[in-house]
Amino acid sequence: MSYHIKQYNKGDIIFHGGDRSDCAYIIESGQVEIFVESTGAIIDILSEGELFGEMGVLDQSPRSTSAKAITALTLLEVRTAQITNRLAESDPIVKALVGVLLKRFRSMLPSSNTSNNLLLDQVASVIEQAGLSKFKLESELRTAINQGDVQTVFQPIHDIQDDRIAGFEALSRWSHPTRGFISPVEFIALAEETDLIIEVGDLVFSRAIELLARLPDHVFININVSSKQLDDDQFLNRVLQKIKSHGISPNRLKLEITETMVVDFNLARKWLKKCQDIGFPVCADDFGTGHSGMEQLVELCFDVLKVDQVFIRNMNKSKRHQTILQTIAMMAKQLQTQLVAEGVEVAEQLKTLKDLGFDYGQGYLFGKPMLEADVLQLQF
Repeated sequence: MSYHIKQYNKGDIIFHGGDRSDCAYIIESGQVEIFVESTGAIIDILSEGELFGEMGVLDQSPRSTSAKAITALTLLEVRTAQITNRLAESDPIVKALVGVLLKRFRSMLPSSNTSNNLLLDQVASVIEQAGLSKFKLESELRTAINQGDVQTVFQPIHDIQDDRIAGFEALSRWSHPTRGFISPVEFIALAEETDLIIEVGDLVFSRAIELLARLPDHVFININVSSKQLDDDQFLNRVLQKIKSHGISPNRLKLEITETMVVDFNLARKWLKKCQDIGFPVCADDFGTGHSGMEQLVELCFDVLKVDQVFIRNMNKSKRHQTILQTIAMMAKQLQTQLVAEGVEVAEQLKTLKDLGFDYGQGYLFGKPMLEADVLQLQF
C-alpha cells in the first residue's frame, strides 16, 4: 500500500467529534483548526509539520474533537498500525507515560475546552519531531518499494585461492526524490522496525534469483536476512518456490545474519536448522566484532564466517590483529567453515589472506557494488 496524501479546501471538515479514529495526520502544507463542534470552542491551531488526530488512534477511542481546514490543506495520513505497533514495542515507561497523558486528556476535555494547549504540548513531547520524520520516511519507503525505486546492487566476492569471481553480495540502495541518497543503515533499520523488511527482502531475493539464473552455476549470491524474515514461516517458502521455478540450487543463495540476531542461541539454532535443511548456507556477518564471537562457534554451526573489515584494515599494521586472524583461520579450517574477508582494498592484504588460507575476499580491490547490467558484462 502506498502512502496517502489528502487535499482539502478552506473550510472543509477533516473529521467530526465522535468519528472513528482510523488514522492520524501530518500537515504537509496549510493550517488546521481543532475545535469542539457542540460549543464552537477552538482547542488549537496547527501548521505545517505538526501531527494531529493521534489521540484517538493511540487508545482507539472515537474522535473527541473536530478538525477543519483553515486554508487550502495537504495532509499525509499516518495509519493506525504505524503508531500502535511502535507504541507496543516501546519502552514500558514510555507506554505508561502515554497512557497517563491519554487518561488525563480525556478527563480534562469536557470541563475545559480552551486551555488544553499545555496538555497537548505534553503529548507532542512524547511523539517528537524525529518520530514524525520517521513516519514520513516509512511511508515514502513503502511507496518506493511498491514502485520499484529501491535498487538492488551486487558487490563481487572473490575466490582468493582460484583468483576468480565466486559470487556477490546483494545490497539495497535508495535514492529519495528530495533527500537524495539515503544510507542503507537508516532505511534498512527503519524497514526492520516494521513489516517493510519482508517486502524489501522479497524484492532483493527475487532480483538475486533472476540474476543467478543468468550466471554460471558456480556463482552464488549472499543476502542479509533479518529476524522478522526468518520468523515468517512463509518467507523461506516463497524464496524456495522462486528458486525452484528458475531451476537454481539452494546452495547458490547464502543467507547472512549478524551477531545481534544470535543473542538467543536457541532461537538462532532454530533459524540455522530451518535454512540449512532447505539447503541455504548460512553466514555469520561481521564476525569478530561482538562479545560472543567465540561462543557462536561453539553453539552454532555456521557454514561461512565473514570476518569484519576492522581486522583486515589493520592486519598488516598490528601484530595483535595478525595473531587474531591466524587464530580465526586455524579454527575455521578445523571446523570446516569457509572464511570471507570483508573490506579488502590493497594487494598486500590479499597476499596475507591467501597465505592464511582465506577462501573469499570482498572489498574495493575486487569491485564496488554494481548494477545487474554491469554484473552480466563480467567474465567468469
